[in-house]
Amino acid sequence: MKKWVTFLSVFLIFGGLSVSGFAQTASYDTVSIYDLQYVPNPDSSQFSPYDGDTVVVHGYVMHNPRELWVGARWACYITDGTDNPWSGFFIIQNDTFATNTLFGFVQEGDECYFTGVIDEYTGLSQLAILTDPLVPVNIVSGGNTLPAPKLLTLEDLATHAAAEQWESMLVRIENATVTNNNFSSNQAVITDGTATGYIDDYFWYYRSQFNNGLNPWPSNGTSLNINGFTRDIDQAYLSINPRDDSYFEILTNPPVIDDVLRAPGVPNSMDAVDVTATIIDNGSVSAATLFYSINRGVFQTAAMSVTTADTFQATIPAQPNNSYVRYFIEATDDVGETSRLPGDTSQYVYSYVIRNSGLSVKDVQYTWGYEVDTSPFRGYEVTLEGVITTDTSDWVNNYYIQQKDSAWYGIWIYDPVNRPNKGDWITVTGTVQENFGVTRLGDVSSMTTVTPNYGVPAPIQLNASDITTGGPHAEAYESVLIKIVNLTVTDPFPDAPGNFGEFEVSDGTGAIRVDDAFSAFNGNLDSTYHEDDTIDEITGLHYYSFGDYKILPRNYNDIVNHVDIDISNMAGTVPDQFVLRQNYPNPFNPATTIEFVVPRTSSLRLTVYNTLGQKVRTLIDGVVSQGNKQVIWDGRNDAGNLIGSGIYFYRLEGEGIIMIRKMILMK
Repeated sequence: MKKWVTFLSVFLIFGGLSVSGFAQTASYDTVSIYDLQYVPNPDSSQFSPYDGDTVVVHGYVMHNPRELWVGARWACYITDGTDNPWSGFFIIQNDTFATNTLFGFVQEGDECYFTGVIDEYTGLSQLAILTDPLVPVNIVSGGNTLPAPKLLTLEDLATHAAAEQWESMLVRIENATVTNNNFSSNQAVITDGTATGYIDDYFWYYRSQFNNGLNPWPSNGTSLNINGFTRDIDQAYLSINPRDDSYFEILTNPPVIDDVLRAPGVPNSMDAVDVTATIIDNGSVSAATLFYSINRGVFQTAAMSVTTADTFQATIPAQPNNSYVRYFIEATDDVGETSRLPGDTSQYVYSYVIRNSGLSVKDVQYTWGYEVDTSPFRGYEVTLEGVITTDTSDWVNNYYIQQKDSAWYGIWIYDPVNRPNKGDWITVTGTVQENFGVTRLGDVSSMTTVTPNYGVPAPIQLNASDITTGGPHAEAYESVLIKIVNLTVTDPFPDAPGNFGEFEVSDGTGAIRVDDAFSAFNGNLDSTYHEDDTIDEITGLHYYSFGDYKILPRNYNDIVNHVDIDISNMAGTVPDQFVLRQNYPNPFNPATTIEFVVPRTSSLRLTVYNTLGQKVRTLIDGVVSQGNKQVIWDGRNDAGNLIGSGIYFYRLEGEGIIMIRKMILMK
């Protein structure tokens, strides 16, 4: 590997900064990427054996830290210089306001030593650069030759057990075909004959295009080779994240099919349906065909003719009332390359149902057994009816209606204009939209109250296992008023170190998240719910966001008999042993409460430490009487100065006991 004398050192000297503090690595153990990544049984646990430890790791930078989409942070992939299993790792700087970390200076090919805390983020092992106290990145050399992408198959990435060894590595998949370039969460679906895989937009080059309303993925039917960095998705599989277009090798260029429309969008039994599509090719389109099926019968074909420029059209004949119609389009160019839209018709097809008496909510929500849950009426104006189960007093500009006490019969309405009341039976006309995986009505053109005070239906009682992420009926109960009972809080902060107000509960059959989307319910933003708290029942709307199905309480009345285990224990008889409770709120800013129990008068010390083991603040040092105790830490050190964001530990010791818990200060 070639090396150079770093220009950065010269820059720092003449810029007035001392480089002596940057030349040496802090006195922590240097651990190899292999040792940080390797786990013996990834199917049961993917956590690094060094989770929570402060270490130094040596590696070679694979790209500029500002290229990834990680919010207001910097991050990069590194390698140990090989393409062996367990040879890639992920580095992140959470606090980009911290100066002199030097992370912003690193470039592709730099050899570096990184010091930080190992943690896990949704299955991804990573090192968070230490910023308090500051330990800069030690840039040893630059311009080093990086390993070529590791040649794998999609089967190698399809399960967590198989894929964990390739986490955070640059990989290559050959002879793959795009089957769906418009999958959920900006992903594209590909197959190479061994398994299905996913292209994702973790790099800004692609995320910015999606943010601007563009789809940068190759068209369905395209054959390609692809290089990309692997990323853990929901602890289930690894997606492939290309850095830019140079990471694609396009092997074929089939026609691009787009803008598929039908008219009328909501047909009755008298209507023939015209289907149009825009089809373009780098050569010419030799044939376009509409495939359609009635009531799940065999697919019939209709040749599509050119109407204007790149627009093609064919007609589906009128069908009887209650017919279910499916359709898709294929196009072939002048060199015989073929594409299809939708790309994978086993997952999704265009469809509609004929209802002369008008559509039901179920007609709009039902997926007809297909994996992709997009509504058959997406993009078309429909009129629906139902009772208001939650109104704009719970969530401004939004309400839900439910037509029956059954699966598939609830839907979310986004309506900034009308203000119906909970319990009213209404009809509403609007456009069917898919909002990050949730079907809703928007662009409401009319809303009429048919029966005031009709009455809110009783919630449907379900098991958490049926409706949690991966549950068999999760999609079916989207936007339906439901209830789960006999609950225990299993994770008060499932997104730690962040806190988005969600917490996780279990009814013994499985766990499900509780979210705070409604303005009348704050969730766990104020740390109301603690691990092992009990709740008799939770009522709410079933919802999906950020990869998880959740229940949304409308307001605090939907939480019945919440018993705070900490408060109930503190109020009861003093235990016969020392107890150190989890601080709350956690994460916190600027102050947090620490509670503990003293079974007998004792000499105790309660101290806060940083991740380096350095004492930050002594909260108690002396004799403490028997009883339930409470101390508030204001985020200051012993000198009275506010300290920075990060992970801290509080330690209770004395009388033969040492008890430690972790907390997170976020600013």
